[in-house]
Amino acid sequence: MDSHYELTCISEVSLPHHPLASLEEASDLCGLHPEMIEEFLRASLVQAFEGNGGELLFDQSGIARLRHIAHLRDHEHTSLRTLRYIVSLLDNLNALEREVRQLRERLR
Repeated sequence: MDSHYELTCISEVSLPHHPLASLEEASDLCGLHPEMIEEFLRASLVQAFEGNGGELLFDQSGIARLRHIAHLRDHEHTSLRTLRYIVSLLDNLNALEREVRQLRERLR
């Protein structure tokens, strides 16, 4: 598979408790065209796993992230450039929140 986005091979990760969704299933679950999902992968807005046959697979967090991106795109009429910025800010915020939780736990 000649992709322009980073994939994690299934054998490199432990399988999640929830089943992985194929690109087509993710498309149906999120209401996004598969090519749009691939565009989001190229833009590093979402991560996917590579199955044994080279197919794209998404875990539950990837599906949730795609749904959030679909909402921003469709209901807030957000461009890809703005989506990148928003997702980056949300990722940074989540990382900072995790760090604050860890620091609070150390103080206990």
